Order: sequence, then structure tokens, then C-alpha cells
Amino acid sequence: MNMYPFTAVTNIRSHLAYKFHSLRASAQRELFLGKLIGRDTLLQTFPRGMERKNPNRKLLPIQDIPIEKIVGSVNRHDDFDYKFRPLKENARDRWIDIHLFLEEGWPPILVHKIGSEYFVEDGHHRLSVAQELGMQFILAKVWEYPVVEVLKVDPCRTSKCAATNSPKLYIPG
Repeated sequence: MNMYPFTAVTNIRSHLAYKFHSLRASAQRELFLGKLIGRDTLLQTFPRGMERKNPNRKLLPIQDIPIEKIVGSVNRHDDFDYKFRPLKENARDRWIDIHLFLEEGWPPILVHKIGSEYFVEDGHHRLSVAQELGMQFILAKVWEYPVVEVLKVDPCRTSKCAATNSPKLYIPG
């Protein structure tokens, strides 16, 4: 009989905390190196006001979406890097809890789809854990925006300029 029934949970939490810190350290290291060489490693930002400008968006049925197509965030682009590795320490406990509740199943994340790219609104930690586990797909509620893709004539060549002036411009349909 185990006198301390929570020992196993404590060991699992400690192991997951170690995983979290390893992921965070590698994300911060890549962020630092990216700043040195002028490469952006943060998530893309969802275009401001897209919901108001485009009332023709539609909610698609819950579906599996490829994690590799999720490129940005609606409201937390500086909390995770482009590989959805956590950048901030205050995400640790939530990240560990999400990892522990994997067996019970997660609710779908909420994403916005523009063209072939997805921007996550709700579910950043679930997405981070799924990415860490090597999952290829994740269950999601999808808001889809009809758009017309227009290429800019003179795309910027420097990484700082490219981050603010993407070579693609999305115009609401």
C-alpha cells in the first residue's frame, strides 16, 4: 500500500515541468538568435478588425486541422513562438494541466482561417502540448473568411520589413 498516493502525480508533474522548461529554453534561445540575425520567431498576428470588416465569415463544423497550417494567433502572438513553444514562465502550470488531461480529451480549439492559414484564438496551450507530443492534427472549430489574395508589387527584402509588410495582402471579399 502506497502511503503517499500523490507521489506518482508529483513525479509526473515534475517531469512535465522539466519538459516545459526545456521547450521554453529552446524557444527563448531561438528567439535570441533570431534577434541577432534579424529573423522573426514569433507567431504571425491576425489582421486587426478582420471580424468587423468581413461579416461574411462562416463557422464550419468541428474538424481535424493540420497543426502545421496554424501560423499565428489572434491575441497571444508573443506568448508562444512559431513552433508553439511557450515563451513565458507563467504558462507552466496551465501547460502541465493540459498535458495531464490529455487522456480525458480536450475540447476543440478555436481558429480563424484566412486562405490556407489558421490563426488560433482559443487553445494555445492545447496546441503547444499537441505540438510537443508530435500530433499532426487537432480538433478545431473554424471561422472561415472569404478572401481575395493579392500579391504586392514590391515585397520588402529585409526580415524586419517583411514581418510588418507581408508579401501577401488579404483583402476581405
